[in-house]
Amino acid sequence: MVWAQQNYHNTGNLSKTQEKKRKRKRFPNVFFKNEITELFDNIEDLKTMMASFLAFFCALRNSEVCKLKWQDIDLENKRLKVVDGKNHKDGFIPISSVCIPILRKWRQINSESEYFLSGEAKGLPFLSSHALLERFKVALSRANLDIPTEKNAGGNQQHQYKFHTLRHSRCTHLLNNGVPIQKVQHFMRHDKIETTMHYTWILDTELNKMVEKVDTSPMKMYQEIMPENNQFTQTQTIVQQEHSNPIEIAKRRLAFGEISPREFKRIVGVLQTPLSV
Repeated sequence: MVWAQQNYHNTGNLSKTQEKKRKRKRFPNVFFKNEITELFDNIEDLKTMMASFLAFFCALRNSEVCKLKWQDIDLENKRLKVVDGKNHKDGFIPISSVCIPILRKWRQINSESEYFLSGEAKGLPFLSSHALLERFKVALSRANLDIPTEKNAGGNQQHQYKFHTLRHSRCTHLLNNGVPIQKVQHFMRHDKIETTMHYTWILDTELNKMVEKVDTSPMKMYQEIMPENNQFTQTQTIVQQEHSNPIEIAKRRLAFGEISPREFKRIVGVLQTPLSV
């Protein structure tokens, strides 16, 4: 076993492809609006629904949801306490007001349970982490979100989405809606702000707006780099009026020598091909 561990960490025995995979910069996967809507639409059992619901809104880890006790959920003051979380740390997390009515109803249904997710196996008072993960995988499969990626060092198949993706998604959601990164770090209970910063690269709203502005102003770049008194500038008004028509754009590009006649015919052919239903 010791030899195997040493051999695994010996980068000299790795191929160039394996070495690149180990060194490449990885970003966490997240659920965007369409994916998370599809996911919740395909969760059939109530216990998995409530676990996923709270895990997203409070950015809880799988084990933290399973071991959460009702005594640590303060619905009046809208906060919950994580006891013995990652690295054996405790922490307080705010609960959004939109969650309170749903949590109150769930509490009524489970009035006799000590834990947020009551146990089903003998000798275990709460739902096990393994059981929750298996239930969640069923929902991912039903939503067509069980997307395989690569295999880990042990040869096990990895997938793009998993239960922990709910936590990643909440972090991205908060950052994207203008919550200061220091506050998000505190909410996520990250030891280092660098960990939180990973999520700023997933959805850069400011960059998206800049790219959108450039691409929806097709004449701006040409106005800046082309002389005023030339054929291109003289036809600006016409092109601006027709820039929403892709065939007219292709005609102008052909006239200015930007594309060949063959390329023009190919573009027009594609644009005129009816879409299959």
